[in-house]
Amino acid sequence: MPNRDIYIIVSHTPSVVSRIIKQFTHTPFNHVSVSLDAELDYMYSFGRRYKYFPWIGGFVHESLTSGTIGRFTETEAIILKMNVDEEAYDDIRGTLEDMQEHKYSYRYDTLGLLLAIFGKTYKRDKYYYCSEFVRELLVDHGIEDKDNFEKIVRPMDFLNLPDTSVIYRGRLHDFPMQYEQIHNG
Repeated sequence: MPNRDIYIIVSHTPSVVSRIIKQFTHTPFNHVSVSLDAELDYMYSFGRRYKYFPWIGGFVHESLTSGTIGRFTETEAIILKMNVDEEAYDDIRGTLEDMQEHKYSYRYDTLGLLLAIFGKTYKRDKYYYCSEFVRELLVDHGIEDKDNFEKIVRPMDFLNLPDTSVIYRGRLHDFPMQYEQIHNG
């Protein structure tokens, strides 16, 4: 079977909430998303549902031009490419489509995130914060071994995965131009 690529986007928006999280974590990036397309037209994660109101969150479809990421053109990111087999790719696509169809049954795990900041874990069904979601997606579909992650996973941890390559580092808003230059040479 031919292989396919998936993309992991580790980012930091200059929003107030992101800056607060950054103060607690002392890391340059505090959000992670996953995409199945190289243009990043559809990125999936757990975050705020409304770009101007951070207190209601859940499963979200993100893009470079809309939502919170689209609002902040200064968003910094590292984009990782990961090669997976066709079956895993199709399974992930199916999971994401199902989650999108039932997105309102998923909630942002604010309590889990707060506890994680202090080194504690607490898991509830259909509640996620971004890095917890991406880890579970990769582990449940056999792409990564759960031992490749700490008990509490943070967005920066994805930069250490063995089977990824960095394809971009910089302002996420500038990625489409870089992508076009790379692919149209």
